[in-house]
Amino acid sequence: MLPLTPFNGYSPTLLFCGGQVMDDAAWGDYGFPHIDTWNVVASPDCHRITPEPADGSSPDYVQDDNLPVGRTMGQFVALPDGTMLLLNGAKNGTAGYAMQTSTTPLLSDMPYGMSLAAGPVGQPAIYNPNAPAGSRWSSAGLGSSNIPRMYHSSAVLLPDGSVMVAGSNPNPDVNLTTTFPTTYTAEYFYPPYFSATTRPVPQNVPKTLSYGGDPFDITVPPSSYTGDANDAAGNTTVWLIRQGFTTHAMNQGQRSMQLNNTYTVQSDGTIVIHTAQPPPFPNLFQPGPAFLFVTINGIPSNGTFVTLGNGQLGPQPTAPASVLPASVRSSEASGSGSSSGSNDGNKNGATPSLSHSCAGYSVVLLVALVLTIVFS
Repeated sequence: MLPLTPFNGYSPTLLFCGGQVMDDAAWGDYGFPHIDTWNVVASPDCHRITPEPADGSSPDYVQDDNLPVGRTMGQFVALPDGTMLLLNGAKNGTAGYAMQTSTTPLLSDMPYGMSLAAGPVGQPAIYNPNAPAGSRWSSAGLGSSNIPRMYHSSAVLLPDGSVMVAGSNPNPDVNLTTTFPTTYTAEYFYPPYFSATTRPVPQNVPKTLSYGGDPFDITVPPSSYTGDANDAAGNTTVWLIRQGFTTHAMNQGQRSMQLNNTYTVQSDGTIVIHTAQPPPFPNLFQPGPAFLFVTINGIPSNGTFVTLGNGQLGPQPTAPASVLPASVRSSEASGSGSSSGSNDGNKNGATPSLSHSCAGYSVVLLVALVLTIVFS
């Protein structure tokens, strides 16, 4: 699901990318496929669909920009700058494993062990839903990993805005000697906004949010940004993100929602962000835990842990949508943070250029994560 924002009316839109195109006969049965799937190139195709169009029209798939590289088993992670990170997966084949195919009946002849995919894709790509058609995908400046992340891989957003990547096991059990072995190694991917030397440090973020109701104020000190205070305030967005539950290249329950906001710029450069509560529709962003990020010129703060709703199962109390005061600008205020490099913010949740040489994977950590070995 793409980010829910005031500018799309909080209308859910789904993005489908990559995967595999094979006819029914090729898939075979539950034992093994009827073709050598690792020879079939993954699709670069992307489509959007809005299941419940606001204008009452019939839902339909809409062609979107193709992936930079065809990818199967890719995983989307919502980032706190309003973009979507796609990582992991392979150029050929499909999810799963088998001891044979109809055309390669012996396991000893399977070129990649039991894996039904090949050609790991190590470089992520970032999708900007607000960019014009034809320019929504970019891999420019993004570092690559040399660790295959095939079937059973996972990735999850962390509170600092980095992404933890783990797992891979296209095998029915632990196998450390095959082409694509059971993987216990975890990595951190650092998106382009980590090139900034100054990140927002919001204050007075509430611990709980409601569905509709009175807005709340977040204070952003002048040390949290650089340049003109009015520009920074006008390019500030507030994001509510739930990372979801990650396994098998999916983050079930993942949500990204931009909260509506206005602002007041004070004479000392302090910015007060007048922030609306989430819309009074609990089905859009279900009750429970989430992280709240304040993003200025495309640079997010660390996430603050918040609870959405009353903390109980069942129907949630709602109130009318928040009413925000008008924005107030200042004639002279500016920020006092260190220069943040080449991040050029855009208003209304649009994101900066993605060409940053520092974006990439960190030093590898070796961890035995239960979630990395999920047996299907």
